[in-house]
Amino acid sequence: MKRKTKGQLVREYYERRGKVSPEIGTEVREGADDVKLNIPYEIVNVEDIKTEVRTFTGIRVELLSVAAKVGSVVLWKRPITGKGSKLGVFITLLGSNTDKWLHKWIVFKGWEQNSRLVELVAPPVEKSAKVRMSKAMTKVAEGETKGDK
Repeated sequence: MKRKTKGQLVREYYERRGKVSPEIGTEVREGADDVKLNIPYEIVNVEDIKTEVRTFTGIRVELLSVAAKVGSVVLWKRPITGKGSKLGVFITLLGSNTDKWLHKWIVFKGWEQNSRLVELVAPPVEKSAKVRMSKAMTKVAEGETKGDK
């Protein structure tokens, strides 16, 4: 018979007791921002944040892609910032009034340190909406309206 590992024995012990330690469920990634390059995102929320340990203040920008993928970027506040910083890129592109950032569509073209590039883009139109619009335009062009039928 094969010997059980320490991990297997511990797991069996806790299963018998009915208590199992929960999984942490934390994703580890390079940097704290979870956005992908060349994907259009809508800014759906902008909120002020403050860390508990050293009371740093910042702005969390929550994003939503067309494919319903959620992302966020944290912009740390400071009195003076450069155009290449995270905060500087957003202020240069969208202005300093964060209320006006909501529902704007942006694309991250570059998001590495000292090489940050974000572009403002038009909201993407869904394919089905384009089809409905083109059919409606065709009917109008042919002179067919609700009153004609």
